[in-house]
Amino acid sequence: MSGRVRQADAPEALALERLRVVWRRWTVAGFGLLVAAALALRPAAGDGLALWLLVDSLCLVGVLLFIWSRLPENKRAQGGQLLSRFGAGNHVTVLRGVLLAQLPGYLLLPWPTGPQAWLPALTFSGALVGDFVDGYLARRANAVTGFGSALDIEFDGLGLMAATALAVHYGQLPLLYFLTVGVARYVYLFAGWLARRLGRPTRPLPESSTRRGLGGVSMELASAALWPIAPPEMMRLGAAILAVPFLSGFLRDGLIHLGLLDPAWTPYVSLRRVVVDAVADVLPVGLRAALAAVLGPWLVGAATGFPGVVEAARRAGIGAAEAFVAIVLGVSALSLVLIVAGAAGRTGAVGLLVVYGLFLALVELSPIGLTIWGLAVGIFLVGTGRLSIWQPERSLYQRQAGARS
Repeated sequence: MSGRVRQADAPEALALERLRVVWRRWTVAGFGLLVAAALALRPAAGDGLALWLLVDSLCLVGVLLFIWSRLPENKRAQGGQLLSRFGAGNHVTVLRGVLLAQLPGYLLLPWPTGPQAWLPALTFSGALVGDFVDGYLARRANAVTGFGSALDIEFDGLGLMAATALAVHYGQLPLLYFLTVGVARYVYLFAGWLARRLGRPTRPLPESSTRRGLGGVSMELASAALWPIAPPEMMRLGAAILAVPFLSGFLRDGLIHLGLLDPAWTPYVSLRRVVVDAVADVLPVGLRAALAAVLGPWLVGAATGFPGVVEAARRAGIGAAEAFVAIVLGVSALSLVLIVAGAAGRTGAVGLLVVYGLFLALVELSPIGLTIWGLAVGIFLVGTGRLSIWQPERSLYQRQAGARS
């Protein structure tokens, strides 16, 4: 009997040992990347480099130990035997964790100057790109595992907390944003733990594309806030707008999780339907009208005063100023048409957020410009609503990257 058990366990034990070999390789690679980052940071860190390296080494050890503890969960979501390979998606997820372990050390230093000022942004932005790629690769290969899912959830929470803390440290985001959005996952986990300790039942949350989307946008904002060219006024405005739906959803999820709100309760269902209709259908129409009323006249004024805008760009140090201004005006005009027509309006909002946002950051930061940028943030979050011709982003927003339709 015991012989048969050992034979049955042998394939899983062999698979686990192979996973540990991969883990050891990632340990070497992780510390190699950390040393490379330290060498890149050295010219700007001065005497603080040793402490930066110590803190990030400890963080990397913590990340690696967490990965080690989850190796036995490297099984497909639908069950089955332990897989002996990470798979491409899980390799990217592990790389995300290795990169995120480099962020806490920056909290001990002022924002680096010179080229090194870009290191925190590049580090977190690399992890953020990996957050899209890992899930896509795993789902396309039908290799979604409990191991990868556990790492993904944990690294999402750690990354958002570390990046928002760093953005607050650099004066890019308000402290209140970190205390609410940045640590939201850990407040949620603590509340659930405390409820169970007190003997109160908790309820699992259903899947939510809105929750997933807001989490992604919050990480994108944190990433943008770490870029040296990002004006704090823009980042704080984006944080204020994003905090409203994020905290509303967080409060609702917390009440449901703690058993204080039944999602099937008729008054709640009715109220939720009214709110969803207002936010998804009515509010976007008002945002589109407001954007047309503000951006339209700005475009006309910038087009008629084109030489003056180009001169302002030159004074800001932009080399190909004329081409830059022409691109800004062209993309902004096209974005306005898409948004007002309700044809791929979220794509138009992205155009404004990026291209017009660069104009604000590099050339002219004005109250009118901030208003336009804030309206674009709102439209990106809620879409274009009623009277829209085509909203292809809605299905993309609701479906996970790489999921087969």
